[in-house]
Amino acid sequence: MKRFFLFFIPVIACLTSCDVVQYVTVPVNYGPKTGFSLDTSTIVVVNKFNADTLSKVKDPRRVNVLKKMGVTALTTAANQLKFLPRVGIINLVDSVTYLPNDDSVKFLAKKYKANYVLVLNDVSAGVYTETSYNQGMAYTYYATKVKTRFALYESNGIYSKKLNGMAEVPQDEAYNGGFSSLFYRPTYRSSIPALSRATADATLDAFKDYLPYSITNDRPLYGGGDMLESSVAHIKAGKFDLAFNILNPLIDGPDKKLASKAAYNLAVVYEAQGDIEEALKTAKISNDKNRNDFANALIVDLMKE
Repeated sequence: MKRFFLFFIPVIACLTSCDVVQYVTVPVNYGPKTGFSLDTSTIVVVNKFNADTLSKVKDPRRVNVLKKMGVTALTTAANQLKFLPRVGIINLVDSVTYLPNDDSVKFLAKKYKANYVLVLNDVSAGVYTETSYNQGMAYTYYATKVKTRFALYESNGIYSKKLNGMAEVPQDEAYNGGFSSLFYRPTYRSSIPALSRATADATLDAFKDYLPYSITNDRPLYGGGDMLESSVAHIKAGKFDLAFNILNPLIDGPDKKLASKAAYNLAVVYEAQGDIEEALKTAKISNDKNRNDFANALIVDLMKE
């Protein structure tokens, strides 16, 4: 099982139960969930997205922004896929005039002797208000949301797989509330950086099953008491075997609250080692022993991962 180094920021907090809680940053790496053929695969990348035909978009500035977003999406996909083993990319995207390609998938596959043809069918964007909460205080901000819709065709032009992605990026402009905010939205010019980032992120989301990726999670750990404090110290040091030897016996002990905390800490250990299935199973045990917010949040995250 692959091991990871942990970089941590110790934080002391007192919850309603006055538990001592410290935080640790857990990086987790994931390999691709699927791939292409075992032999060398050639993928032709083309643009089928035509922003000029969108009946709901009348503003030429917005149309032009959408065209650029389409190129960003396709370029991001091509640049990521070309680093996969035994994958070759032929990029036919017009990054100057943004014109869509009208050739059939079957024709392109035959012309370039490709195994697959990747096309962008649509990209859409919008700016919305979102609200987050920090220590009971609400903060409302503008966020750019982007959706990308790709299709990966086999060379026969008949069989295809939809690859849709979505991403959200906060805007720099703050939402100030009040009557005037009902009519204010960030300008096209100020939105371009967020749109570009969100488009790239939405593309990565669409291809997440084909690409390796990593995430980092700030996980709270239960301290308090010699056993739990000792486990926290070992987890921070990356000594997972020692942490396991401390925590595992506590899970079946008579103290349900202590068992729940031990199971939660052990679930974080499993996540740090990349064993998401065992981490989810142990987080659920923590909740069964004594329902708690830490386990609930971890379960939600692990189910997404």
